Amino acid sequence: MNRIWKILAQSEFHTLLFALGLIVLNWPFLGTLREKPPAVVLGTILVLWVIAITLLFLINRGCRRYLRNETGNDGKGRNAS
Repeated sequence: MNRIWKILAQSEFHTLLFALGLIVLNWPFLGTLREKPPAVVLGTILVLWVIAITLLFLINRGCRRYLRNETGNDGKGRNAS
């Protein structure tokens, strides 16, 4: 599991996800949905949105874990005892 958190904290992984997002949400890809009923198009965009939000949440947790291990603290402020 630590391997997954480490991957999620890497900036190269963030760049890869950004590039994939540009491809998936670009006009030619979404143009393939033109012949589909509106419910299918809405469902597809909703699924892509949910995947993106979930990945952002996991990246946030991965970065937090990585920074916590890197700095050696438990994530609390300086004055916390």
